[in-house]
Amino acid sequence: MRSFRKGAVLAVLSLATLLSVGVATASAHGRPGQGSGNRGLSVSALVTRSATELGITRADLKQAIVDSANTSIDEAVQDEDLTADEADALREDAADNLRVAYSLSRTRTVAANLGITTAKLNSGFRAARKALLLAKIDKAVANGDLTEEEAAARKEALASAILPGYKPAGRAFSVYAAVRGACNPEG
Repeated sequence: MRSFRKGAVLAVLSLATLLSVGVATASAHGRPGQGSGNRGLSVSALVTRSATELGITRADLKQAIVDSANTSIDEAVQDEDLTADEADALREDAADNLRVAYSLSRTRTVAANLGITTAKLNSGFRAARKALLLAKIDKAVANGDLTEEEAAARKEALASAILPGYKPAGRAFSVYAAVRGACNPEG
């Protein structure tokens, strides 16, 4: 079982490295902050808008996310799932890459770091997601990618949609989620 956990942790480190390289590559190609492009919302834009919705600074929210990621990393070291060197590399990636920090962070620790409830954190992120998606729809109309009618239909669907809070359900990614998934493929 120990080798499964070690392999999962190495997979997390590899993912963090790939994300770092991917962001650097996207930046080099004139697409900084684009995140997942047209398929989703960039983490950077989501954090920026969420900070506004929560009435806090982006820097405070980013620090709470990085601190939460570091807590997850520290717990993985304590559980002997990561070596000190692996943890140092992962901490550095989390400090340099918001997408990595976000992926390793946990809702409850981010909320605690901010001194707010998880409900308030989730509400802020839901409102931010909605605002960013509305802006994407408007931009698509302005670019001629959507008609006014298509945009109205999407906005109507968005009005009744239940959006995820801090982390999309089933997509939360942490050191522990990777380890659990590697050790127990059925869930």
